[in-house]
Amino acid sequence: MVTCDSLKELIAQEAIEFVDLKSVDLIGRWRHITIPASRFTPHLVENGVAFDGSNFGYASVEGSDMVLLPDLDTATIDYYSDEKVLSIISDIYLAGGKGPYHGDPRGVIRRAEEYLVSEGIAEAAMMSPEFEFYVFSQAEYHTGSVESYYALTPLNEHRDYSFYHISPPEDQLFALRNEICRRLEKRGIPVKYHHHEVGPLGQLEIELGFDKPLKMADTTLIVKNIVRNVSAEAGLSATFMPKPIFGENGNGMHVHQYLASGGKSLFEDKGALSELGLCYVGGILSHGRSLFGLTNPSTNSYCRLVPGYEAPVSLAFGEGNRSAAIRIPGYAAPAERRIELRTIDATCNPYFAYAAMLMAGIDGIKRNLNATELGFGPYSHDLYHLSAKELRKIAQAPADLGEALHALEDDHDYLIAGGVFEEEQITHWIEAKRKEESQLRRRPHPYEFSLYYDL
Repeated sequence: MVTCDSLKELIAQEAIEFVDLKSVDLIGRWRHITIPASRFTPHLVENGVAFDGSNFGYASVEGSDMVLLPDLDTATIDYYSDEKVLSIISDIYLAGGKGPYHGDPRGVIRRAEEYLVSEGIAEAAMMSPEFEFYVFSQAEYHTGSVESYYALTPLNEHRDYSFYHISPPEDQLFALRNEICRRLEKRGIPVKYHHHEVGPLGQLEIELGFDKPLKMADTTLIVKNIVRNVSAEAGLSATFMPKPIFGENGNGMHVHQYLASGGKSLFEDKGALSELGLCYVGGILSHGRSLFGLTNPSTNSYCRLVPGYEAPVSLAFGEGNRSAAIRIPGYAAPAERRIELRTIDATCNPYFAYAAMLMAGIDGIKRNLNATELGFGPYSHDLYHLSAKELRKIAQAPADLGEALHALEDDHDYLIAGGVFEEEQITHWIEAKRKEESQLRRRPHPYEFSLYYDL
């Protein structure tokens, strides 16, 4: 068991001078506050560190006093160049001893895991995201009242062939990925493998093994942070934006997932997906359009989710079918028989997104929403090239963020089951995301000048 005393011993052994308390804001950005190691005491562990919740997007200024309470089980040594820092992820509490803040994303995903167990469905959910991102030599962007631009400088020139698993010397970022993975392993995060992705202009991928949703949501933010920090140390710029380059492959964050009991997947049935697995898939696809409001919550998400391109937009499933929203990997070992949701991207708050996927799957199991019986598949053909008539038979992803938020507004009862999410919390999320969308909609886009300036 990790205690304040055991961590103080670690601080002394490693000559650590600072303790970093990390937490997540509403939309999914890592935030942190750093204290001298001498201030890391039982009193601080018990009472936490105060902060302004309005700056995290959680509350209005008149009721924004909150407290970060360190979760000691997450403590690990973090590396910043030559500096070692004790890093601890924190839970969010209300000030004045009023208990946990119900809107804390870590609290939401904890309740989702507890709900799964309390319903007697499984002992655990297991998840494994794929991290796709671009690395550029330089990235500049600016928005003002009379100018707006972005300029990306790739390491490679454009090539007319896939860079998927390309080897050096074309793979100029091999050493960078090795260093990123070394940092992850030092943090106790096992790496499955890494490689260059399809995009020739610096698109990379790192895959991990499986873990429970809360641990994997924590890990998701750690991975993104390490990728960006190691890239910056190398004089480069990394982004997880779903579609940073027009005409090139976008970045997804496909999430492999299954339910388990006794250390084995409950989705396994003689080499095929079990009835429980089919109902889990049916739940995710039945609530698919509303899930986009949490799994793909940026305007840029829908630049990637375009019919006929590399990202799936058809709410269907198929074995080994990468054109469907859900793929059933054909190579999975029976103990890890799983599904892969291919629509999600890394602009999500992973605590909310992973909890929402799990809640949709649980709803499918409880309501016996068998994906095959509901007509979601399995599909064995390429769904990217369906005719308009064929497309009308399959539910499609929302066309933009506004459409996704409308779907979430209309369909979220499955999220508030068991008190996992709160109605007020979903309303607050939708309001925050609609404000983001309106900010973009109110500004002229550079491409509009090409279309309309001389009319």
